[in-house]
Order: sequence, then structure tokens, then C-alpha cells
Amino acid sequence: MPTLPLPLSALCGLADEPTLLPRVRLAIAMIAQEVFAESPDTPGYPLRWNLAKTVLSPTAAQTVQMMVGIVASPPMVAAAAATGTTEAPAMAAAITDDQILEAIRTGWNAVAGVSPTSAQPTLTET
Repeated sequence: MPTLPLPLSALCGLADEPTLLPRVRLAIAMIAQEVFAESPDTPGYPLRWNLAKTVLSPTAAQTVQMMVGIVASPPMVAAAAATGTTEAPAMAAAITDDQILEAIRTGWNAVAGVSPTSAQPTLTET
């Protein structure tokens, strides 16, 4: 198992960072809009669509619940590590909107409950 590039305490601080929450909340709603535009043939679409419907206007509580998964996603861990600091406000300020959106896109299936194997295209789809 690979070593984390940051201590868990730094990632916990980032997951609780109040300046990051509103950006993540809006990013969740934006990714939900992307999911609504997907083809119904997208692997895992019913679960992906249901999550989008549920979080289209995410409440603060939903955002807080999703923050741990978002911050723990490989794209967000890499973005946080690249900031060169372990201070949550500084990490949050340095992480770009595109990095937040990519972390949410990457984790959408897991949060929606889509099995990793069901999200893989079959031989007939490739």
C-alpha cells in the first residue's frame, strides 16, 4: 500500500476547512448537471442519476458528509500534497476549482454505489 503524501491530520483539517466547503458544494451541483446530461447507456447510470438528483442542490450537511470522500480521493490528495503545506486554509486556497471538480467526478461512482466492475465497459461496448 502506498504511503500517503500528507499526514491524515492534514487531510482531516482540509476536510473540515470552512473556506473549501462552499466551493465543493457548488462543484457537487455542477457535476450533478453533467450526470443529468449523460447517456442512459452510461455504466451505472441509474445510480449515478439518482445521486445527481439527490445532491443537485446539496445542503451544507450533505456537503460535509461528502467532504471526507472527496478529500480522500486520489486527485484531491495529490492536489493537497502539491500545495507544499499542511495548513488547511493554505491548502484549500491553493487547490484549484478544476482539481475539486476532477476529484468529485472521480469519486461519483463510489458515492453513488456503482460497483467498480459494473462501471467497466464490456467487450461489446468497446
